[in-house]
Amino acid sequence: MKRRSLLQGCAFLALALSLAGCNDKPAPDANTGGTGATTGKDSTAPGTTTPTPAKSSDPALPGAGTTGTYKVITNGISPFWDSMGKGLDEAKADLKVKADWSAPNPAEHNAQVKVFNDALSSKVDGIAISPIEADAISPILDKAIAEGTPVICFDSDATKSKRLCYIGTNNFEAGRAAGTEAVKLFPNGGKLIAFVGNMGAQNARDRYEGFKKALEGTKVEFLAVPFEDNKDKSKARKNVEDAITKYQSKGLNGLVGLYSYNGPAIVGAVEAAGISRDKMKVICFDGEPETLKNLGANKVDVTVVQKPYEFGRLSVAILNLIKKHAAEKDKAIDGALQELKPELDRQGMKLDSEKRNIDTGVDVITPANAQEFLKKLKEKGLEST
Repeated sequence: MKRRSLLQGCAFLALALSLAGCNDKPAPDANTGGTGATTGKDSTAPGTTTPTPAKSSDPALPGAGTTGTYKVITNGISPFWDSMGKGLDEAKADLKVKADWSAPNPAEHNAQVKVFNDALSSKVDGIAISPIEADAISPILDKAIAEGTPVICFDSDATKSKRLCYIGTNNFEAGRAAGTEAVKLFPNGGKLIAFVGNMGAQNARDRYEGFKKALEGTKVEFLAVPFEDNKDKSKARKNVEDAITKYQSKGLNGLVGLYSYNGPAIVGAVEAAGISRDKMKVICFDGEPETLKNLGANKVDVTVVQKPYEFGRLSVAILNLIKKHAAEKDKAIDGALQELKPELDRQGMKLDSEKRNIDTGVDVITPANAQEFLKKLKEKGLEST
């Protein structure tokens, strides 16, 4: 990857600031990682997404003619889910099905279980969920599946459950991609601290382990285990402040935000502490509006972005295809995945048929390639991811 130049940074700054001006609504109080233009979701109300965007250039999804009602459950409220909601809307329009999404508020396990159980009570035809506590919720997912409701995971997996498939990022590889960028940023060695919502989430564990894998044999290391904030924005900011206070004297020169909202929290704390950019590198995940703005303003060095638009679009498509193939019983998911495979191939996504995993991939964004990235977002009616 080419190193950014001063001219590239300045050019992107102007672009990012102009886009950010369109996104000045207050941020929601709860945040996730995962990373909808919706605020004030509660633990029972269905998610309301933004109006269905103009049709993108994506071809129609397979499965039209099968009708059902589907629920998508995120792990909290965050701008990260804006594009997921639009992807859901696109699939809903393509397939002419009913689908909406809900978020637990507060963003914790018990609230998410309530949202899940409410969806079951409403007799939906399938549920997609991004688990907050993967191990804790697995028996609940298994019970729903045993009783006849298909359940898939997206964004964060529940590998110990009997979920039918996983759609999202290979978070280990995403973490390794971020770690690889960190090694480039610290040719003389780096001492890092990471920040995350909850290490009980599979995506958090995988990202961190992948990041550490990329650091093996280098002079870059973590000084401590990740600071957890339980998806509390104020706690996320305080964690960064505490880490700076405790570890700056020990050579701390890099901060890593594993969840989408951690990036803005890091930047705010670094600025408040008066630390110059040449003394502290910032590595993020996802493309929240504030992160893209900070990247253009040279306050963030790199962000690894996922594809939540496809999380929403593909979740609805697969649930609908599972219903279409219902006569195949236990093999319905295999029929669904095979029918969807041409679309996955078109997008360069990897299907692991044995594990029933769809790796949607990631993009590594720096000021050098940000303009192209933002152009692609705008083509789908998005300003962030």
